[in-house]
Amino acid sequence: MRSMLYTMIAGALLVGGACKKSETEKAREEVKEAQKDLTEAKKDVVEEKKDVVDENKDVQEAKGDLAKARADLEVAVKERAAKIEAKLKELDAKGDAKSKEAAAKLRATRADLEARWNDAAGKADTKWDEFKTDISARWNQLEKDVDAAI
Repeated sequence: MRSMLYTMIAGALLVGGACKKSETEKAREEVKEAQKDLTEAKKDVVEEKKDVVDENKDVQEAKGDLAKARADLEVAVKERAAKIEAKLKELDAKGDAKSKEAAAKLRATRADLEARWNDAAGKADTKWDEFKTDISARWNQLEKDVDAAI
């Protein structure tokens, strides 16, 4: 019986010792896993930084494109304004009161459009397409009105 008791105590000590070793190994494995996770997280951060750089390049290109579109539209607006002014002078040259009144009214419309254009510098980039469509339609209408008055 004693030998059996000694055997059980020795077995218990061995099992207890094995558990401690197992817990240490588990802790080491957890640390290794945490290090792997950290390495993966660092890789993700590097990739995200690359994406941010690429997106910033895209934003800069878009800003350049928008600036060019604004400049192109400004040239078109100035050309249209000059053509309309020439037609309004022609309308004024008719000399009758009705023509002069029509020319004055159309100049007021043109001045309003030019003021709207000047306000475009403050337009949010997200509203640019909407503004461009609106201002183009208004210039088209003014041109039709001037042609009809002549």
